[in-house]
Formats: sequence, C-alpha cells, structure tokens
Amino acid sequence: MTALEHIAQWVHSADIERMPDAGLATARLAFADTVAVTLIGSRRAAPRIVASLEPSVPQHMPASLVGMRSRASVSRAALINGTSAHADLFDDNSAPMIAHPSASLVSALLPLAQYNGANGRDLLLAYCTGFEVGVKLGRALNPTLYERGWHVTRVLGVLGTTAACCRLAGLSVGQTVNALGIATSAAGGLRQHFGTMTMALHAGWSARDAVDATQLAVRGFDADPAGLDGRYGLARVFAQLELGSLGLGESFELIESGIIFKPYPCGAPTHAAIDAALALGTQYHVDPAQIESIVCHVHPWNAMTLREELPSTANQARVHLRFCIAAALRFGRVTPDEFSVDALNDPLVQRLIHVTDISIDATLPDNGEFPAAVTLQLRDGRRLSERRDVPPGGSGRRLDTAQIQAKFRQCAAGVLTDDTCEWAIATLARLDTLADVDALALALEGDGPLAVPPAP
Repeated sequence: MTALEHIAQWVHSADIERMPDAGLATARLAFADTVAVTLIGSRRAAPRIVASLEPSVPQHMPASLVGMRSRASVSRAALINGTSAHADLFDDNSAPMIAHPSASLVSALLPLAQYNGANGRDLLLAYCTGFEVGVKLGRALNPTLYERGWHVTRVLGVLGTTAACCRLAGLSVGQTVNALGIATSAAGGLRQHFGTMTMALHAGWSARDAVDATQLAVRGFDADPAGLDGRYGLARVFAQLELGSLGLGESFELIESGIIFKPYPCGAPTHAAIDAALALGTQYHVDPAQIESIVCHVHPWNAMTLREELPSTANQARVHLRFCIAAALRFGRVTPDEFSVDALNDPLVQRLIHVTDISIDATLPDNGEFPAAVTLQLRDGRRLSERRDVPPGGSGRRLDTAQIQAKFRQCAAGVLTDDTCEWAIATLARLDTLADVDALALALEGDGPLAVPPAP
C-alpha cells in the first residue's frame, strides 16, 4: 500500500470522530482565528490584486469572498480567501509542520461547504482531518523540507487541505488517492519569497489547488498513487527522504502539538523577541530615545527563517526581526498599525534598527518555538535584559477564547459592523452545531465601511 492509499483510507475511516472535545475546541478557535485574519487581510493589496484578475464577479456565484462583498466560484474563492488569510502573516502556526495549516484549510473548506450545503460538524471534522494529515507529514519530512528552502505551508498544506476537501465532499477512497496524487504535483513554494505578496499567494494556491484536485478526482481524473513515496514522489524529490509510517490516528496533533495562535501580525520567529522587548519597555519605563544599543540573542533557526535586508515594505518588515524589536520599543505595541510605511520610516524606528545586533546563541533551548533574549544598553549606563524561551501563543502560553475573540474584533473593524461581528463570533463558537454554513459565509462577505486598501 502506498502512502497516499494509506492516507486516503484513514481520511474516510471513523478515527477522526474520536477527536476529544479539547481538540474540537481548538479547531473551533482555529476557524475563528483564521476568519479574523482573513477579514483584515482582505483589505490588503495582495488579495485585491488577485481578485482583480476577474474584476466582474457576478453575485449569483456560489462562494463568498470574505471581506470583499462579493462572490466567486468555489476554487476562486479559495484562492482569494487563502491569500487574504496569509496576507498579514497573522495566521496560526504548527510547530512540527513548520507551517501555517489553517489559512489553506479554512479558505478551501468554507466555500466548499457553502457550495455543497455541508453542516458545521462535517466541516469541523474535515478541518481536523486535514490538520492531522498535514502535521503528521510535517513530522515525517521536517526539518529537511524547511531547511532546503521549501515553504511548507504550500508543499504540505496542499496535501492536508486536499485530504480535508475529499472528506467534506464525500469522495471515495480511490478518488481521494487520485486527488492527493494530483496535489503532490501541485506542491511547491519557495521561502525565498518570504516578505513579499507571493508568500501569501502560496496559501491561496494551496487552498485553490486542493479544491481543484478534489473536483477533478470526483470527475474521474487520475494520478499515480505513489506520488508521495514513489521513486520520483514528493518525499524523495523535495526532501531526499524515505517516508516511514505517519502514525495517523495513533495520537491527535490537535491535542499533542496543538496550534500556535499569534498575538502579533508578523513571522513567528519574531514573537519571543517582541514579547521580551515589550516587557523591558513596560517594566523599566524605557524611553526608546535613550537606548544606545540592542542585542537580540536568537536560536540558530531564526537566522534561517528571517530576512536581514533592511525592510522597505510592510511585508518585508513582518519577517525582519530588528524592525519588530524596534517597533515594539518605539510604540509599546505591535499591531497591524505598526506595519505601515509611516512606522517603517519613523526616524526613531530607523535608528533602533541600525543599533540592533542579532547574535546566534546555541544555548537557547531547541524547542521549535524560536526563543530569544533581548538586552538594552541605555545612555544612563543601565543594561537591561529579558529572555523568553516560549513566545505568547506558544506551548504553555496559548491564547484563550477571550483573546481570540478580542483579536477577531480587532481584525473585523471596518469590515463587519459591530452587530455582525458579534453574531459571527457567537456563530463560530458553535460551528459544529450549524445545519449549514451559508448564512455565516454570507455575513463574512462584509457590511462595514471598507477602507481603501493600501497601495502595494
């Protein structure tokens, strides 16, 4: 039996229905968090440019475009919503997958469920299925995939999302093998594009390609069942690895590794350093103008992930550690507002960027959560330090329901009215009780006073 055949059989087994309540609760939070970041991301230039490729979208199309007051085909809605979901780099992370699983999963499943008339429980279980497949594959193929420069959100995200779509759409095991095989040939995405619009497009492509693979397979399109573990399959070509047992169903990743929900709209490797910098500013009432120099100690993984070139755009700033530390110290917060041209060109921010050194420290724990320590040298002679082994949102510091709901309100501002926002929050909290998701999807198209999206 090939790996794809094994995955397909598991996708259609009853295993996922044993998901503990805690795992289902995390999945519901993932939906709420991903919808939130899709709402704010829908105002950005990247998804608006993608949407502009077909500027006249008839209102009778079946799938809602989140935050855009319009609709499209299921495949196109998945593409645009997926690009929105990753546009602010505010979407969740999986540590073993080294990827953003929910952006593609939610962006593909919501329009597919809307089109198929699926109920909320089937939608939630499909999400859980795709999450488990994607993260188990991440355990098997990382860190090699990531180290070789692949954007795993794209490479494995398309496989997990295809598995989820196949379950939701009710494909047979054989059809699912074909859909997953098609998805192996859709895999790609280079980390070289981090800090550009193309990074967000990777999530959109994964969502779109998963929907397309599912729809092709149900119509009889075939693929090689050894597309994952064959001689020229994904595992060998992308990672030069032999794929062992995935252990699907032996443990649930939603319980074991969970999901990292982000408090800051930037790369996960910046979060521990941001948290340390914010703590220093608050605890010692640091005047950023009095900072003489900054040293940030990071784990070697940070250097591999983040970009060192001085940022000139908001997207570049999101993956630039020195900017994120400077913004935290300068403004005392790191919200979507800090990733702007004005903030980037702020003279004090620029000075703090230039007096910050990044030091690789192999003594920091190798926990996959990008630990960091920040030291400030002040002009009055004081030397202040703060260390974070785990960032907010990480293990032992998970964001709770109230924090996710606060994030939702922040992201929905200007896209949804207050009443619609509160209705959406309440509806997402009981997602698995919905008879269908059409009303939710329609509401998420937006009814607030949309601002003009920023220029690229």
